Amino acid sequence: MACSLWDFPSSVRSVLHRAAAGCCRFAAALARDRRGMSAVEFGVAAPIFLAILMPVVDLGRAYSQQIQIRQAVQAGALYASVNVYNSSTWSSNVSSAITNSTYLSVTPTVSAESCGCPNGTSIVNHDTVAACGPSNPPGTYCSDGSAPGYYVTITGSLSYVPVMPYSILANPTTLSDQAVVRIQ
Repeated sequence: MACSLWDFPSSVRSVLHRAAAGCCRFAAALARDRRGMSAVEFGVAAPIFLAILMPVVDLGRAYSQQIQIRQAVQAGALYASVNVYNSSTWSSNVSSAITNSTYLSVTPTVSAESCGCPNGTSIVNHDTVAACGPSNPPGTYCSDGSAPGYYVTITGSLSYVPVMPYSILANPTTLSDQAVVRIQ
């Protein structure tokens, strides 16, 4: 058996009509109320904004640390070029110059002394260290006629962990820099 509004007495019908009309007015007033809209808009836009901003911040941090590694390696290269080479403590002193020049946990590497000739873009191995240059027989000159020199390669590296994982950066990423120094 179906029941309709007309089955109720008129007093009940008028109460229900007034309640329905009041409900409609309340819904209309609620739809016109704009208080809190900026909070809702911010709640929708903030995650999108942060998703765009975080990779920029993370790449900026990585670039900043790369610069600090370069400066630490340059500090080691400066120490290596100023201080006379000796095989006992010189390498550890260069490593200390690298680690003491930055607050980062840079891993320094100082290669063994080698004999080479510069060719404009790199150092080409020439003779053995014992026979480096024409003054140490059977040493020879470089192909351009200059005397070869003693070189050391200084490297600094750091494992960089991004704040959030990205497809463009491995987790962790190794940042490194190197300098080649003529020591004698």
